[in-house]
Amino acid sequence: MNASNRKVHVRLLSIVAATTACFAGAAHADGISLYGLADIYGQYAKGTRNEVSIESGGLAGSRLGFDASKDLGDGLTAFTKLEAGFQYDTGQSGQGGLLFGRQAYAGVKGTFGTLTLGRQYTPQYNAIDGNDPFDTGAGSAASSGIISFYATRANNSVQWVSPTADGFNATVMLAAGEAATGRQTDGSTGYLDLHYGAGPLAVDLSLSGMTKPTDNGVNSGGVLLGATYDFGPVQLLGGVQVVNNATGAANTADNRREFFAGVHVPIGADTLAIGAGTSKIENVGGTTASQYSLEYVHQVVKGFDVYGVLTSIKNGAATAYTDDSATGSGPAVTDGKTASASSLGLRYRF
Repeated sequence: MNASNRKVHVRLLSIVAATTACFAGAAHADGISLYGLADIYGQYAKGTRNEVSIESGGLAGSRLGFDASKDLGDGLTAFTKLEAGFQYDTGQSGQGGLLFGRQAYAGVKGTFGTLTLGRQYTPQYNAIDGNDPFDTGAGSAASSGIISFYATRANNSVQWVSPTADGFNATVMLAAGEAATGRQTDGSTGYLDLHYGAGPLAVDLSLSGMTKPTDNGVNSGGVLLGATYDFGPVQLLGGVQVVNNATGAANTADNRREFFAGVHVPIGADTLAIGAGTSKIENVGGTTASQYSLEYVHQVVKGFDVYGVLTSIKNGAATAYTDDSATGSGPAVTDGKTASASSLGLRYRF
């Protein structure tokens, strides 16, 4: 993003935030609310070199968001969400410089369920995030790319979430590729997530697919089975995913097999997380990569946490995954090189 666009984005956010703060009491009464999250951490990392850095978004991406809703009567509610991501270490907008790059959608809900349109999280991502021991933050094999998904968020998407009955509900999303060249449908994605949650058990069966990304590509598809079980003193989480033609490129060996698992151990208001993830491209040597992580989150007061994360990735001869976090970057890595990171951070939710 060039300097002039960045100034416009920052100015818009400043105006909206200041206006909302001034009229927060009245706005809340009309169904409008402001929220946010600040997450920043220091990191010592090893890859092709040793690196010391300050990063934004360790456990979760920093953000400023707005929710609004309106009762339409007859059991219907209209609502919208605008959520801007930003980097605390530099002040820049996240998600490639998009103003509301985290989420921007509107919808309506009622007895039929919930219907939304816009830029929103994909069901595949939500299913991985919900069963990931590290919530796709620091230490997560999904944040590093070892566990894959087509997209964290989908533009031009329409999503329907069914009502929950006996613990079951379904989510369906279609996202138009709207390709600028070739077939307009190139790169379109579709998702179906079947979720069960009752008592200590939660299960997701998530199906994902993408039409060929270019006219010369191929269609791809994936199946994820994830689950979480809360025993009380310890919570088990994990999943397995199979993705065929992951890149959508023709004549390419890119069928992926992926696994992740871990535990949460509550210690008073604190949480200890231990987990691992691994993946391999089928029938391609040197493509096995595995990540091992340990995380401790200490709640200082409600809404304010201090956390530490230790994580390491053992790359195969043909892989170069690095220890990325929710929105922070890991060390530079070359094929076959081990990557590791030690992080200490602060998270404030409001």
